[in-house]
Amino acid sequence: MFEVHQSLINLAKHGYLLLFLWTAAEQLGAPLPAMPILIAAGVLSTTGQLHFAAALLIGMASCLVGDSAWYVIGKKRGPVALRFLCKMSIEPETCVRRSAEFISRNGSASLMFAKFIPGVSTVAVPLAATSELPLWSFIIADLVGSLLYVGAYLAAGRLLGDSIDKISAVATSIRSAALVLAFAAAIAILGWRFYQRRRAKKSVKGARISPQEVRDLITAGENPYIVDLRHPLDMLVDPRMIPGATRMTPAELSTRYAEIPRDREIILYCT
Repeated sequence: MFEVHQSLINLAKHGYLLLFLWTAAEQLGAPLPAMPILIAAGVLSTTGQLHFAAALLIGMASCLVGDSAWYVIGKKRGPVALRFLCKMSIEPETCVRRSAEFISRNGSASLMFAKFIPGVSTVAVPLAATSELPLWSFIIADLVGSLLYVGAYLAAGRLLGDSIDKISAVATSIRSAALVLAFAAAIAILGWRFYQRRRAKKSVKGARISPQEVRDLITAGENPYIVDLRHPLDMLVDPRMIPGATRMTPAELSTRYAEIPRDREIILYCT
């Protein structure tokens, strides 16, 4: 028991490095939620094992490192960056669409809150870069967003640590286990997201059609009615369309349904 406790103390000594690497990994696209480690850092700040201000600055720095890298990559290789990030994302079917809608509605201000939204946080920065967001707007919005994101979860951990102080009998053991609990929470979040992704894929498996099957229908003269559902921001990344496809947004499907023929195969595609 003593060895386990000592290991946790040693782990806490390297908390700043772990905080930086873990948070930076999330911002660089790894499907690793940073929320648990930020809360754990907040808990450890109540005992002096970590300093709140230092943890805040380090967390913000890791966000800025990852976001700046994706801004530059998005400017130079937008389509490649988005394809790569969506492959790594837990929610590849919705990551670009949700981000495009969010950024279109809120502009540069979207970067202030994107980190709190699963599926949006992954591709918001490179997508904003491809939509010609000025560098100064990106820097300001990302600084505010990083401060809100890191600060909110550190503060939550701090409040949790203060409440633990009132339960002196378990305070030491809970604080010592904060990082272990962070790992456990991250694994639980990943497991739940993978389960949701698998269930969503299973629910639409029978309704999917491959690109080759679409081509075969066109070649055979079946004349399918093809609808391109991509958001206008998606078109900036890759403006190509299937020949003969009709452009609609998902919201327009319910208002333009009269345009859709009932005597042909209907095929929808997005990102």
